[in-house]
Amino acid sequence: MGKITAIIVGAGHRSMKYASYALEHSDRLSIVGVVDPNPIRRAQAAAAHALPEDRCFADLESLLAKGKLADCAINGTMDRLHIPTSVPLLAAGYDLLLGKPISTNKEDLILLLNTARKHKRKVLICHVLRYAPTYRKIKKALLAGELAKF
Repeated sequence: MGKITAIIVGAGHRSMKYASYALEHSDRLSIVGVVDPNPIRRAQAAAAHALPEDRCFADLESLLAKGKLADCAINGTMDRLHIPTSVPLLAAGYDLLLGKPISTNKEDLILLLNTARKHKRKVLICHVLRYAPTYRKIKKALLAGELAKF
């Protein structure tokens, strides 16, 4: 399998962490663009991945107007934006790495599933640490009112 190319959509902490894989494994992954409304985050992503200005976008529509630029997108937008950003990315031919939660309601989840199927795209979900043993213990202690014992 050759090198995978990706666009960062939502250049917050989590997306940048996932994208950092490209810095350590440039033979496997290359970040070729960024979409973020915040000019500071866009600039940070551009600097980290040596992106030219014409591969830095303030909004998804500007990216999509350029055509498909990568194999996939790392979608780290805010929870409420997951579906409104993922559906057009899937329709444009991008596979997705999507942060949790997938969606905030069942209808949107079904829309995402149907869109991925229609366009024969993959959606991979990142559920980072939510069910790790330490966090499960903390949740159990909180629910039992025993956090002081933890």
